[in-house]
Amino acid sequence: MEYASNDLLVALGFWSGLVMTVIIFSAIIGDHYLARLGQHLLVGASLGYLAVLAIQHVLRPRLITPLLADPSGDPLRWVPLILGVILLVAGLDRTLRAPRAGAPSLWRRALHGLGRIPVALLLAVGLSAGFFGLIQGTLFPQFWQAAQSAFDPSVSMPLFLAGVLTLLITTATLLYLYVDPARYLSDQNVYVRRVLNGWLWLGQRAIWLAAGIIFARLIASRLSLLISRIDYVISAFTTTPFWQWWIGRQ
Repeated sequence: MEYASNDLLVALGFWSGLVMTVIIFSAIIGDHYLARLGQHLLVGASLGYLAVLAIQHVLRPRLITPLLADPSGDPLRWVPLILGVILLVAGLDRTLRAPRAGAPSLWRRALHGLGRIPVALLLAVGLSAGFFGLIQGTLFPQFWQAAQSAFDPSVSMPLFLAGVLTLLITTATLLYLYVDPARYLSDQNVYVRRVLNGWLWLGQRAIWLAAGIIFARLIASRLSLLISRIDYVISAFTTTPFWQWWIGRQ
C-alpha cells in the first residue's frame, strides 16, 4: 500500500510538472491566460518556499524560540518582532483595503507611516551590505591588485598589460557613469576634452561589452535549464505505466 501511494505521488508530481512546464513554455507563442496563470503559480510557489525557509532557518531559531524560552531575557529581541508585525499589518491593510475616494483616516495614515520604518531599515541594511560588499569584495581588491601589477617593475609584460588594461577600463567605466560631458567638459581645453571623450568612449564600450556578456550568460543558463528540463521529462516519461503500456503494444 505504501509503495502504491508513493508511485501515485510520483506520477502526480510528474504529470503536474509536465503540465506546468507546457503551460509556462506556451508563453513563447504569446501572452495568454494560461501562461500568466503558470507564471503566477511559479512565482507563488517560489515565494512560499522562501517564506518557509525564512521561518524555519531564521525566524524560529533566532527570534521565536528565544522569546518563548525567555520572554524577559533580552528586550532587544522584541524590536524585530514589533517591526515585523507593524510591516505585516500595514502591508495587509494597504493590499486588502478596497480603494476609496478621499484621504485615508488618521489611524491608517499613522499605520502606513509606521510601516515605512521597517521598510526603510530593510532597504538601508540591504543597500549598505551590497555597497560595502562591492567595495570590499570586488572593487577595492580588483583595483588594488591591478595597481600592484601595473606599477610593479618585476612583473611580466602580459601581467603588466593586464593590470594597466584593468585600471584603464575600471576608471573609464566609473568616469562614464558619473561624468556628464555636456556639463563638465565644455569648458576644458581641447586636448583634455579629446582625452576625456576617448576615456568616456572606452567606458561606454566596456559597459556594452559587460552587458552583452551578462546577457549571453543568462541565455546560456536558460538554455541549460531548458535542456535539462526536457531531458528530465523524457527520462521520467519513459518510466511511466503509460509508456510501458505503449511499448508493450508495439
